[in-house]
Amino acid sequence: MEFLTGNPFTTPVGQRIEYATSSSLQSEDWALNMDICDIINETEEGPRDAYKAIKKRIVGNKNFREVMLALTVLEACVKNCGHRFHVLVSTREFVEGVLVRSILPKNNPPLVLHDRVLSLIQAWADAFRSSPALTGVVYVYEDLRRKGLEFPMTELDGYSPIHTPNRVKKLKTDLGVVRGNLTVMSDMMSQLDPATAKHSDTELLQELYAACKDMQDKIMELVPRLSEEKLTEELLVANDEINATFTRYQRFQRQRATQQSPTYVNLIDLSAAIKPVVTAPTHSHLSRSTVDTVSSQMTGLSMREFDEFAQNRSISQTQLRPSERNEGVADSLAQAQNTRLQNTGTIPVSQTSVMDDIEKWLDVNEEDDMADSEGVTSEEFDRFLAERVRAAERLPSLKAFSRDDNNHSEK
Repeated sequence: MEFLTGNPFTTPVGQRIEYATSSSLQSEDWALNMDICDIINETEEGPRDAYKAIKKRIVGNKNFREVMLALTVLEACVKNCGHRFHVLVSTREFVEGVLVRSILPKNNPPLVLHDRVLSLIQAWADAFRSSPALTGVVYVYEDLRRKGLEFPMTELDGYSPIHTPNRVKKLKTDLGVVRGNLTVMSDMMSQLDPATAKHSDTELLQELYAACKDMQDKIMELVPRLSEEKLTEELLVANDEINATFTRYQRFQRQRATQQSPTYVNLIDLSAAIKPVVTAPTHSHLSRSTVDTVSSQMTGLSMREFDEFAQNRSISQTQLRPSERNEGVADSLAQAQNTRLQNTGTIPVSQTSVMDDIEKWLDVNEEDDMADSEGVTSEEFDRFLAERVRAAERLPSLKAFSRDDNNHSEK
């Protein structure tokens, strides 16, 4: 079938697996094993290509040293790679068809190889038991136990991933680089003004941010698979430092965007378009000014002019603003009542006396008024005002007028 699928050892990860499982090696090449894990995690084809290469190295191989090295690579990949690789190697097809077949009695495997395969199956079954997509190995493990196969006594640690010394050393080196980048970012943001920062400085900040963000993603992916508490704690502390610096960087970017936003100045002079607001007089001022105006206009008027004046005043009242028109509702009702009484031919006595008093008050010779208006001394003007006051006192009050109207209505 190889002529159909191709040689698994020709792919990038397959070549490294072939070298890492060569019988010519004196011991495991952990640096090469970690490179294999990186390719699996970082490439799209890595998991399946590695799966095929490991399967080829184990199936039907009578060189048990190569098989043992292949199991070491397999264990390292399971513990350092993600779900995409786990799905492939936890199936019944791989566990039964590759691992269990390699220790069948007909192959006469050494005891160390036999125990190594069973230990892997037992560890994976315990680790993947709660993952529905990875329960193929659980089924094989339970089936072997039902058939009476004894598994070696091992201390299960809940499938805690291992990390080789070289891997840990590389990880700590990367953390040192990240901490250096965070220090540079913090110093730059402390010294730079967001509004006046140079473009080259902001570009450097963006590059440092991107590098630290990539490392943070790796940390978050790695922490759940760690077994060393000290290393896990160190990674969590580094993640907190990254988050704190990222918060400052985001605030720096917001301040820069806010202070560099264009400020629009309104250059249009609106003073010419603003019209002076005329404040409407209050009711008391309106009443006082109206009385003064009426008093000045009523001086020297004839009856005909007084009628015209009254009509004009009536028209102007309809043009008042709504609040003032509301005050004239009572007047309108009184006028309607007077009209009704006139239609019936009945006029209250008090109304007639009021009209007589007004006629007497206004019964002034026009020619005399014209002559007086040409030249009036202060004494004459004071006398004129006194006469008008006395005439006004003779007029009936509004309460008396209303009382007469009520008495007339009752009659």
